[in-house]
Amino acid sequence: MSFSIPFNPIRYPWHFWRVYVVQPLFWSLALLSPVLGLYQMDVIHQRLIFLNHPYPLAPHTLMFLPLTFFSTVLVIGITCLFYGRLFCGWVCPHNTLTEWLAPWRALVGLAKAPFGLERHFNQRPWLKWVVRTLAVVWGFVVAWTISTLILFYFVPPDWYFGHFGHWDVEVETGTFHYTFVLLAAHTIASLVGTFLLLAGHEFCRNACPYGLLQSLSAYAIPIWWPAEIRFRYGADQTPCGHCRACETACPIDIDPRRSENLIVGIGEGCFNCGQCIDACRVVHATRQLDSFLFFRPPGRYPGEPKTRVGRDVAE
Repeated sequence: MSFSIPFNPIRYPWHFWRVYVVQPLFWSLALLSPVLGLYQMDVIHQRLIFLNHPYPLAPHTLMFLPLTFFSTVLVIGITCLFYGRLFCGWVCPHNTLTEWLAPWRALVGLAKAPFGLERHFNQRPWLKWVVRTLAVVWGFVVAWTISTLILFYFVPPDWYFGHFGHWDVEVETGTFHYTFVLLAAHTIASLVGTFLLLAGHEFCRNACPYGLLQSLSAYAIPIWWPAEIRFRYGADQTPCGHCRACETACPIDIDPRRSENLIVGIGEGCFNCGQCIDACRVVHATRQLDSFLFFRPPGRYPGEPKTRVGRDVAE
């Protein structure tokens, strides 16, 4: 994804709300909720904290943990019925981090590096390996930092920083070798996180179980018609020509003009992020034309056949 969309919440609302509002807000809440006391399961002091109010870890409070999980899954499933894999494109932390770290992926050789940097790499092969090594180390540090913030869901930050480095910590159940367990958990979580950073959207396409479940929720019912990214019915597509702005702006590098690329959950499934819609608006801004792409259920325009991009079937 290398197409630049201007900061304009009126003309380019998809880009503005997703990149500047939803993704940062979700990541801030996800990583800072335990620090701010919004939600935390404190295993050290045996309490559940919700909105800065402590509750004892008793059966009547622990029952809310699976209830919260399944409620979240249900909300995502219902959303998919109407909007497809909207969660992947707008909220998924792995997708967001993959987009934010696109320059890092270029440095480690998983994406095309800028021309100037590639020229330096060709002239000095040793520089390429030095940069890639440092980039991998930096990625591990990022994964370690994120794993630390996730650990705060279970361990209070003040207790963490106060006891880190103490090999033996006395707790009610006896002596706990805290640092060894903590380092082991950190290392495993950081290695897994680094692998996910390196895998990028290949994990989304081929291995993500949540993406598959969203696809099943959107397309398992034959008579259901979720919203999809489609060509504007009846519009003159001649000005499109060989323009690839929509494909270049796509975070997962698919061409939304080809319906086979938009099959949700199979291969290069569309995330419904809407970047291609605003990229098309950028190209057509000087021509006073709107985007050729839009996001809505099929059959909304007069005479438009009610077909599903995801299955190419007609009613």
